[in-house]
Amino acid sequence: MIVTETMKISEPPYTNRGVTRQKKELSALIDWCQITVKEVDVFTIIKDILRIPFIFMESHCKEKGIAGHELVAGFDNIKILKPTGNAQYEGFQILMSGSGCRNYENFLVMNSETWFDFLERVCRYPVNFPRIDLAIDDRKPYLSIAELIRLKNEGLISSQLRDTAESRSDKLKEDEIEAQGKTLYLGSKNSDFRIVFYEKGYEQAEKFGKELNPDWNRYELRFRQKKAVRLAEELINHRDVAQVALSILNEKVRFLQKPENSMITRKRLYPIYPPWEELMQGVGKIKLTMNPEKKTLERIWRWLSVAVSPSLKLMDKIGKLDNRDYIRQLVERGQMNEEQQRIYEDYKKSFLLRKEERRIFDRTYTEHDTDKDSPYGE
Repeated sequence: MIVTETMKISEPPYTNRGVTRQKKELSALIDWCQITVKEVDVFTIIKDILRIPFIFMESHCKEKGIAGHELVAGFDNIKILKPTGNAQYEGFQILMSGSGCRNYENFLVMNSETWFDFLERVCRYPVNFPRIDLAIDDRKPYLSIAELIRLKNEGLISSQLRDTAESRSDKLKEDEIEAQGKTLYLGSKNSDFRIVFYEKGYEQAEKFGKELNPDWNRYELRFRQKKAVRLAEELINHRDVAQVALSILNEKVRFLQKPENSMITRKRLYPIYPPWEELMQGVGKIKLTMNPEKKTLERIWRWLSVAVSPSLKLMDKIGKLDNRDYIRQLVERGQMNEEQQRIYEDYKKSFLLRKEERRIFDRTYTEHDTDKDSPYGE
């Protein structure tokens, strides 16, 4: 289910299943999307990857880029950046902030697509994901941020994320202090995964002058680099933002309460904090392992089919005019790197194994037929 400031879509093309049917007060969204794309030009990114009409994308924007990157095209907060200075690499970066993601959803609707279709298409190209954020909006709310901070300070939390922080923004109003939003951070801001619990209603009231909605919490999950790559794979696989977000949250942290039995001292035996247990009822767990992802032959083939085959077709046609085999020249001059060599060796072993299995099968089948046809056979 995709939720925006102005619109809530509960039917296709955005469908959420499972957890959100039980928790109607919850909604989930992609709230930051940053993708590095290599070996394609900016026009391919606009036309074939983003699928945004050229008329909407302003070239040579006057806005600033980000550190080490120059803005070359954009629509509002949907930006395409080119590396400069110390960040030099071959390729471009697609950057969509929170409002950029909300704007891009309009193009997805226009193209009868979902985020999952977009991510699936992106992964056919040589890409990396520097950062993806997921956000869960809790309008019940199930949790009190102040209570989560108290539990954290009392050690009633079980988490793989060791670094924690909290913040509170107050405002002096005549003779009293008016409480503003509270925030709890789990994980370092420089790590590849961080969770942020905060009072979204207070933030919106302060930032945009809106009427305060104290019953609006947001739980953000911020993924970087390899964790962001794994997240993209999970989103494509499950095709449900809420399910993935809650499952990862459930795997990464638990809030606890002190047991009535004072003899219980091991934290893993502590009962779960009831509001947290209610929030996570029926939610599974997803682990984002840090094992380096190997390029598969299938992914390489998809990339060749999409990004390289048109150029090969061009050179093949020109070669026929010149009576030269340019494609063969490219193959003969090419040198495989270590990873490509490994893929080849793995495939070769698999190929030889299949060939041997086929040989054994054929021999067994032939011997069986010979025995059956023999007058001396049974």
